[in-house]
Amino acid sequence: MKALPQAGVLAFAILVPGLARAQDLGPFDLYDAVAYALAHHPAVQARTAEAAAQKAGVDVARAAYLPQLDASLQVIAGTGNVLRGALFPMADIPSVSGPPLGRGLSDASFGTLAGVGASWNALGLPEQIAQVDAALAGEQEAQAQVAVERLAVAYGAADQFLDLVSREQIARAANANVDRARTLARIVDTLVAQQLRPGADASRAQAELALAVTQVIRAGQSAAVSQVALARALGAAGHTIGVRGDALLLVRSAAGVATQGTKNPLVLQAAAAERAANARHRAVRWQYAPRLDLVASLWTRGSGLSNGTSTGALPPTPADGLLPDTPNWAAGLVLTWPALEIVATHARSRAAAARGEAAHARRSDVEQAIQSQLDAARKSLAAAQQVAANTPVALAAARAAESQATARYRAGLATVVEVAEAQRLLAEAEAEDAVARIDVWRAQLLVARAVGDLDPFFAQLRPGAG
Repeated sequence: MKALPQAGVLAFAILVPGLARAQDLGPFDLYDAVAYALAHHPAVQARTAEAAAQKAGVDVARAAYLPQLDASLQVIAGTGNVLRGALFPMADIPSVSGPPLGRGLSDASFGTLAGVGASWNALGLPEQIAQVDAALAGEQEAQAQVAVERLAVAYGAADQFLDLVSREQIARAANANVDRARTLARIVDTLVAQQLRPGADASRAQAELALAVTQVIRAGQSAAVSQVALARALGAAGHTIGVRGDALLLVRSAAGVATQGTKNPLVLQAAAAERAANARHRAVRWQYAPRLDLVASLWTRGSGLSNGTSTGALPPTPADGLLPDTPNWAAGLVLTWPALEIVATHARSRAAAARGEAAHARRSDVEQAIQSQLDAARKSLAAAQQVAANTPVALAAARAAESQATARYRAGLATVVEVAEAQRLLAEAEAEDAVARIDVWRAQLLVARAVGDLDPFFAQLRPGAG
C-alpha cells in the first residue's frame, strides 16, 4: 500500500503534458499559440492560395476588355485553279474565293502569308463589365473565406489552449488532493499504531488515497488527450506543445469585448456571394444581345503563280511564293444575333436569378445564426463571470473546513470520513476556482468569435493591458 502514492505521482508525470514532459514546440502563451496556428495551419494556407487564384481570375475577366489580336504566318503548297495563292482560313484574315482559272492539278506552287488581324465586340462591353463585377465579388468572397478560416483556426487554437490549461488545473488539484490524502494516511497510520484509532480508519484512509490517485490518472489522461487536440489545432499534429497558462489564472473577470457582429467574416462572405450571384445574373441577361465585331486586318501575300491574265499579268512573287510581297488590308463590321438563343438565355437567366435569391436567403440565415451565437455567448459570459465571483467563497470555506476537520480528527472529535469528505470538497473547490477563471476567458472568446474580431480579446493578454 505504501507504493501506491508514488505510482500515482509517476502516472501523473507521464500523462500530464506541459508539466513533466519535454516539449517539441513552445512553451507558448495563448497569444503565441494562436500566432503559430495562423502561420502554420494548412487550412489557412489552402484558403490563402485559393484567394490568390480568385484574384488572378479578376485579371482574366478584365482581359476580356481588350480586343482580340492575332498574328498569323502561313506557308502552303497547292493549286491555283480557284484563286491564285489560295490560303487556309486564319483568325481575322478575310477569306477569298473566285472563278476557276484552270482545270489541272499540275498548276501548283508555294504560297505565303504574314498578317495581323484584330476584332472587338463593341456590344459585349456590358456583359464583360458584369463578368468583371462577378469576378471582383468572387475575389471578395475568397478573401472573406480566408478571414473565416483564420477566425476558425484562431478560435480553435485559443479554445483548445484554454481547454488544456483548464484540464491541467484539474490535474494539479487532483495531485494536491493526493498529497493531502497521503498526509491523512500517515496521520491515521500513526494513530492506529498508537491504538488511538481503530484499524478501519487506516483502511478508509488507504481507500481514499487510492481513489485520489485514480483521479490523478484520469485527469492526466484527459489533459494528454487535450494536448493532442491542441497540437492539431495549431497545425502541428504529432508534436508536444508546451503551454504557459498561469497568467490567465491571475484575472478573474477580464474587460468586456465588442458586442456587435458586423465584422464577422461569415456575414461578409455571404454578402460577397450574394453580390457575385447578382453580377452573374446581369451577365447572363446580356448574353442575348447582338454581337457587333469591329474587325480589321493587315497582311502581305506571296504566290508562286501568276494571276493568269494575258494583259498586265503580274509575275510570281520572289522566291516562287515563299516571300510575301503583296500588301493588303481590310476593315469592317460583323453583326451576329443568335435569334433562337432567347429560349436558352431566358432559362439561364431564371437559373441565375434563383441562385441570387438563394444567396440572399443564405446571407439572412448567416446573419441570424451569428446574432443567435452572439446572444448565447453573452449569456455564457455573464454566467461565467458570476461563477468566477462565487468560487473564491467556496474555496475559502472548503480550505477552512478541511483544516478544521483534520484538527478535529487529531483531537479525536471527528471521524476519518469527515476528513475525507472535507478533502474531496477542497479538491473540487480548487479545481472549480481555477476552471472558473479559465471559463471567463473561454466565454469572452466565444463573444469575440461571434463578433468576428479577436483583436480586443487578445489585447487583454498583452503586457500592460488593464
